[in-house]
Amino acid sequence: MKTRGLTTLLSWMIICISACQPQTEYCTVKGTVEGVRDGALLTLQDAWNKFKVISTATVENGTFEFHPGIPAPTHVYLYAENPKDVIANPYDGGQLKDFMLEPGGTIIVDVNAADESDMSTGAAGTVLNDTYRTILAADPDSREALWEEAMNDLQSDLLALLYAENNSREPARALEILDGLSPETAKAYKRFISYLRKRCARNLKAQERENNQEESTEDSVLFPRHYIDFEYQDTEGKPVSLSSVVDNPANRYVILDFWATWCGSCIKSIPTLKEMYGKYHDKGLEIFSISQDSKAREWKSFVAENEMTWVNVLSRTGRVYKDYGIEVIPTVFIIDCKTGEILVRDNQPDLESLISGLFQ
Repeated sequence: MKTRGLTTLLSWMIICISACQPQTEYCTVKGTVEGVRDGALLTLQDAWNKFKVISTATVENGTFEFHPGIPAPTHVYLYAENPKDVIANPYDGGQLKDFMLEPGGTIIVDVNAADESDMSTGAAGTVLNDTYRTILAADPDSREALWEEAMNDLQSDLLALLYAENNSREPARALEILDGLSPETAKAYKRFISYLRKRCARNLKAQERENNQEESTEDSVLFPRHYIDFEYQDTEGKPVSLSSVVDNPANRYVILDFWATWCGSCIKSIPTLKEMYGKYHDKGLEIFSISQDSKAREWKSFVAENEMTWVNVLSRTGRVYKDYGIEVIPTVFIIDCKTGEILVRDNQPDLESLISGLFQ
């Protein structure tokens, strides 16, 4: 009797535990792809879960098909694992699309890697993706109104979360949206929402600093005004400090470049950095690139293969990102070595004009 009772109790506990676990449901993601080699490995990365790879597929005869299992909808990015497999543009970091991944049903994702604008066209086949696709296709003047319309829809809590994710430069509005999410959504995406709230709080503080600086001087420079020193290991494992580069008498200006090998916009800027370095290095220009990559071996290989012969260090996390207010990459600073002053802070600077102007 005792054995039967224990068995019954264990069976009841297993049933209860199983009922409490999020239920995984599968879906299909398929489409065609141009400009990517047959045999290329594609990955789906969960943007709401630290870009965790949740499914892989191989390009076969210009097509691909995923069958990921997920417990709830999420925002994903489609990547070519090896950027060199993107024949049309190997400098895009392998990023091909972003869209919403939803349990059940079929999502259609057609990719044209030869067309840069195709990256921002989304997917089709579900309500969330069809709505997101319409918003992405709209002109800038109409896009905001479409976002508001979609977020007022009772079934669009996830689009509201996506909007908050994509609008870190409007932290007050993003926080307002996060506060308006349903209790169910807030609970289901608690960890990611907590991350967004922290990011918005930092952005609000940065805006306050910038506003205070604008009030104190008409010719203000974005925070920080002067470079903040740090030290990390380079590709050979040797520690290199920013101050050692700034204080080098041979250097007049330093480009401080925050980037990563998985960042498409960062990769696109490499040819310009190489051009500026080749043209002005002997005149006193140095570049100091700090990468967010998590895989040191791949980062080292990328730096070597792309002949990035300037200073390169690795720091996936660290106080340096907080000190410099880094929320998105690429972010570029230009430092005057004579004064230590930061002359430029921008996400998409016209480096050619800026650097040529400094060396006139």
